[in-house]
Order: sequence, then C-alpha cells, then structure tokens
Amino acid sequence: MRISDNLTLARCLEQNQDIIFVFSMTKSLKRAGHFRRKFMSDCFNSFKSELEDRGFTVLATEYCFPDFISTFFQTRTFNSIYCTQEYSWEERQEELLVQEFCKKNDISLQSFDQGTLIAHNDLPFSLENMPFVFTDFRKKIELELNIKPIIPAPFSHVQNLGMMRLNHYIWKTHAVQTYKESRNGMLRFDDSTKLSPWLNAGLLSPRTVYHELKKYENEVCENDSTYWLFFELLWRDYFKFFSLKYGHRIFMTKGLSSSYYSHQNDTKNFEAWCTGKTSDSFINACMNELNQTGWMSNRGRQNVASFLIHDLGINWTWGASYFEEKLFDYDPDLNWGNWLYLSGRGSDPRARKFNTIKQAEIYDPQGEYRQFWRSPNEYP
Repeated sequence: MRISDNLTLARCLEQNQDIIFVFSMTKSLKRAGHFRRKFMSDCFNSFKSELEDRGFTVLATEYCFPDFISTFFQTRTFNSIYCTQEYSWEERQEELLVQEFCKKNDISLQSFDQGTLIAHNDLPFSLENMPFVFTDFRKKIELELNIKPIIPAPFSHVQNLGMMRLNHYIWKTHAVQTYKESRNGMLRFDDSTKLSPWLNAGLLSPRTVYHELKKYENEVCENDSTYWLFFELLWRDYFKFFSLKYGHRIFMTKGLSSSYYSHQNDTKNFEAWCTGKTSDSFINACMNELNQTGWMSNRGRQNVASFLIHDLGINWTWGASYFEEKLFDYDPDLNWGNWLYLSGRGSDPRARKFNTIKQAEIYDPQGEYRQFWRSPNEYP
C-alpha cells in the first residue's frame, strides 16, 4: 500500500488504462484485534485517498482475494491481475487459488517480488541451499550484496506516513546514530526505529530504508549503529525466506525438530500471561503495554516469549497466535519465525531462555517501565 518503490503499481500503470485497485482481507487480518485492524484501515484509507485523488477506483472487500475475484468476474470481465508476492504459507495458498482461477479464465497474472531488501532472484544461493543459520545467511549475503534501486513514484506530491517516520528517525533527530545502544530501550519512542508497522503493512519498502540509510552514511555519519539497522533488515529478510522455504512447518508445534516437545496446555497460566497477571512484574508490564496499545518492544517480546515457553512450559504456538491478534505491526513470517527461534524448534536447537529478573534489572533499572505499565492492584 505505497506509491513509491512499488513495482506492481508501476507496471500496472505502464501497461493499462482501465484499472481497479482492490484491498482484500487476508485470513490473518480477519483474526486480528482492534489495533491491527484500525492501523490497516488507516493505511488503506491513506493509499485510497492518494489514488482516488488521481481518478482511480479503489475497492475494499472482506472477502479473501480468490473469493472476491471469482465473484467480481461474474459481473465484470478483466484480462489482467497485478499483485505482490507473499512468503507465508497461508497467503501463498491464496495465491495458488488465484493462479488456478487465472489459468482457467485466460487471465494474465503478474506477481512481483518486492517485500524484502534482497529480491528472491538476487540471493547468492537457491532457496533450497539457503543457509540454515542466520549468521551464515548474513555472511553470504554481504559477500555478494545485490540490492535493486528504488522504483520512482509515478505521481508527484505523494504523502507517505512511513517515509515521514523514517525521515524523523534518520534526518530530523539523528537517532539512528545511537540505534545499537538504544534499541533495547522500552519507554522512549525514539529508542528504536518503530518502522516495523510501516514495513509490514507495505507502506515503506526495505529498499527505501536501505538507500536512505546509505545516503545518511555518505553525507552525515557511518558507525556501528547505522550498520546495525542494515543488520536488522537482513534479519527481516532471513525470516521471510525462511518462511518461504519451510512453509507450513513454521506454524506447527514441533516446528522443524523431530524431537519430542514437552509442553503443557495450562489455560489458567496462559490466561494469566495474556492478561498481565503472572508472578513477574516485568512480564506483566510488557503484556499490559501490548494489550493497551498493540505494541511491545523487541526486548519485551523476547522476554514474554521466553517466560511463556520456558518458565510456564506452555505451547509456544499459543503465544505466537496471541501476538497475531494483538500486535498492530504483526507479520506472519517475522512473528512465527521469532517464536520458533526462541522455542528452540527452528534454525537453532538452543532454546533462548531469559532470566526475566536480570533482564528487568538491565533494561528497566529504575523500574520506570514496570511502574508505568504495572497491573492494577500490583504493588509499586
């Protein structure tokens, strides 16, 4: 849902005159809670306004896209569909249904790979030979780095909320210069980039972030923190391609491991975790922030996941599903990939267990975060 660096949009405009733009609900979005639905609605309305101001028709439907096009085709014929490729299993199954429909009805389907920093075809290895561990993935990518240039916006004077946030973080505040040191902060808004909502909703492309970052490094400052933002973009790509490679397996309780997974289906403890009523005030504060805002810092996400999996012994997929509902920056590849990683059922068999008491001492030494988001009736 962006105007700039959108190859799908650019090609469609180059090759057609009579165009209808359609925003279709995914199954995941139907499972989303208030915050993600509201955020996606706001993103769509911004995108819709940009297009309608230029005379285009823009529709929104709660149908999944395969159902929408089969219904729409009964009343109005069309000869081409343009879309952006997805990586996650459920979304890819929808794409297969669209492919079948297009083949059956002699419709041209053009899908474009533009959701990652490095395009699938530009990886220095095949998907089958993708390194299993992130460090190996990163090293191979950096040896043969191939990042495409940005696709110019087809319109002038485009408003982009994601770009506004990027400009604020990089150019206005120069907060990127201290990103590596501040990214684990939990209260200040500019401690981390806060770009994930815009990236995951498609309002901002990873390539745009990269090229803006390189411009900043060339003109202002290059240091460990600017590199670390690039490093995080590589993590994002890793989980995208990991999801594409392993498909439905990253959503299964056993993950990629064949070993027995011991866990409990303790609904009482799970409810306490969800509602911020555990014995751990740091975990409670993180969950309270999530429930009240739809957001949680990366440091918080790692700790609450570790606590659910390793301290409470509850099925990791329960936590991943809860995040799908609550997070307004939810992305299936990143969410489930990270949960799988922390559970020890993914690319690294070493389960990531955090000492949450020590973590609170390190990242909330004065207790300000815990005080701000403390549960009702919890002691100060």
